[in-house]
Order: sequence, then structure tokens, then C-alpha cells
Amino acid sequence: SCLGSETESNGTVIPTVPKHYPCMFEFVYFARPDSIIDGISVYTARLAMGEALARRVARKKINADVVIPVPDTSRVAALQLSYALGIIYREGFIKNRYVGRTFIMPQQSQRRKSVRRKLNPMASEFAGKRVLLVDDSIVRGTTANQIIAMARDAGAKAVYLASCSPPIRF
Repeated sequence: SCLGSETESNGTVIPTVPKHYPCMFEFVYFARPDSIIDGISVYTARLAMGEALARRVARKKINADVVIPVPDTSRVAALQLSYALGIIYREGFIKNRYVGRTFIMPQQSQRRKSVRRKLNPMASEFAGKRVLLVDDSIVRGTTANQIIAMARDAGAKAVYLASCSPPIRF
């Protein structure tokens, strides 16, 4: 028998202490920045995501004038990316707090309409600029496509989108 496990009569090993696999979206999206999960600060994890994203963006040689987060949970990572790359950070979207989470809405048409109601771009932060948008994750792409279109409609000269979420591997 393995240490910390029991063996059933058919030879199957059953662990007495199940392994713990936290969902990465707790760190990326769901948890508040002041949370501590399994002894790890969510804020510190998001700073690290911003650092890692900055390294990937630097390798791509993206020439941006401004870094703009997609509110709210990408702010910490976007701020760290901005600092690491020496690119100005600006708040370019104002979030309507009364529109729910768009990625869980049942209908595609609802998700599409809700993104435009959820975020309002400030044209002064986009006009004539090469904008690097930082989002926390890309689930379906509906939100990302709408946000890119909104940045272009607000006058951005070029729009780049980067996701600070680590890639899902398993």
C-alpha cells in the first residue's frame, strides 16, 4: 500500500488525502486582488502574470503608445506590463457596474449586445494611438472582438490585444 492511501479489495488505490488542484481562474478572474489562495497573494500572482506577459510582448516587438486594461481584473497585470515595458498606462474604458458577466450569458446575441453596454471607451485615450489592450482571459472571443472594435471606433490607429491568463495546458 502507498503511504497516505488505502487499497480496496480489487487492488484500486484510493488516496486518503485527495490532491488539490485550484482553478487558475480564481487567480486570473474570480478572486479579489486582496485574496490569499493556498498561501499565494492574488495580487502578487497578477503582478507576475503582467511580468510574464511583458516578456512575451517584448519578444513580439509590439510598438504601442499606451497600455489600456479591460476592466476590472486585468488592471494589476496591465499596470505591471506597462511598468516593465516603459509604456504609458491609461484607463480607457469605463465599466458599467450594472451589466453582469457577459461570458456566462446563454445567447450569443445577448453577449454581443451586453459588451457594448458594459464598457464605454473614452475617445481621448484611443484617438490616434497604437493601443495595447490587456484582458484577463479570452473565453469565447466574443468580448475580445467587440472590445477591439470599440477601440477602433474610438479612433485607435492600431489595436493589439494581449491576454494575461496563462495558457491552459491540461
